[in-house]
Amino acid sequence: MPGSRERVAKAFEHVAPDRTPLFEIFCQYHPIYWDVCGSNPATDARMHWDALAEGITWEELIALEARAAFEIHRHFGVDMVRLGGSSSPDLRRPVKTGPDTWELNGAEHFYNERTNLVEPSARLADSEKQAEEQVRAQIDQWDGSVGESSDAAFVVFERVKARAAAEGLDWVYMGEVGAGTGTAFWPPFMLMWLATDPGLLRVWVQMQKASAFARTRDLVARGCTVIAMGGDVGCDKGSFISPSHYREFVLPTIQEHVDLIHDLGALAVYTSDGNHWDIAEEFFFDSRADGYKEVDKAAGMTWPRLMAAGVSERVCIIGNMDARHTMCLGTVEEVRAETIECLQYGQQSPGGHILHLSHSVHEDVKVENYHALVVAYREYFGIG
Repeated sequence: MPGSRERVAKAFEHVAPDRTPLFEIFCQYHPIYWDVCGSNPATDARMHWDALAEGITWEELIALEARAAFEIHRHFGVDMVRLGGSSSPDLRRPVKTGPDTWELNGAEHFYNERTNLVEPSARLADSEKQAEEQVRAQIDQWDGSVGESSDAAFVVFERVKARAAAEGLDWVYMGEVGAGTGTAFWPPFMLMWLATDPGLLRVWVQMQKASAFARTRDLVARGCTVIAMGGDVGCDKGSFISPSHYREFVLPTIQEHVDLIHDLGALAVYTSDGNHWDIAEEFFFDSRADGYKEVDKAAGMTWPRLMAAGVSERVCIIGNMDARHTMCLGTVEEVRAETIECLQYGQQSPGGHILHLSHSVHEDVKVENYHALVVAYREYFGIG
């Protein structure tokens, strides 16, 4: 939307903009794309896998991805855009084995009608995807170097940015990069290292940090003026690791990352699901972050408590629509009521507010519910 940069800047500067900025992450292949862009290999997982099996070229796929990414954000009138990476030029070619099944690298995959995604028939838990011996070997072999980023990964981003500029849309672009501080994704053996081998864990964090900081510089250089960083550190019951371990192993990297982002002239947004009240001082204030994304209302990160704790006075809240219950299970009327309530709380927040789901438009979010949110938002601000 015209005026997006000023609108977002004011939200972060704790100055009331003309209206609350709108931001959203639209997960790839969500049916909401079909309403806006139609079904094609960039918007429909089943068609994507069929196209790969039939020989679609990388150039054809990239063109479709860029068009879908641009059209979905333009349609909903967002002010800030966060895009995923482009498909790799090294397209993996599955073999179609049935109406809704494929084989890739010897593994069976099927179309899941509930999620509208193509998924492996046998799925590993995140904690089982890495072996301790493999990670130890990576640490032993690390020489401090960082691989170069690939321009191919940014083709969709560059095309969307160019088309937006041509049409007079001054979108703000958010890059997203973690530096190994998302403790929710640490495998069990790494959590054990907190007690058994903290030195090894520190080296691993340095590895992640080196790569992440290089990517951060690249993202800002390409035009991302907001960087979402951090990563999930909490669940419904609190921090995944103890507050003392958080202060020792996570907070220093978060602070260093935020400082780098600020030195580059960008804004830093701490991104994490979960309940953060047992590490609130460190998470919200000591981190020096400008914004807080993935505000998990269902985990207790509610507007009243954020306001009572002084968080909303100092940190821009990027949320706080419930993407766990209301957007997935609620009615259109319930979504409308929560949208208005969220906007009203946000306008009372001196720290600024950007409307966003508590995570994203993920596979369980009802299409009609996200449409209802945007309709309520537009009516609230009198947008035609």
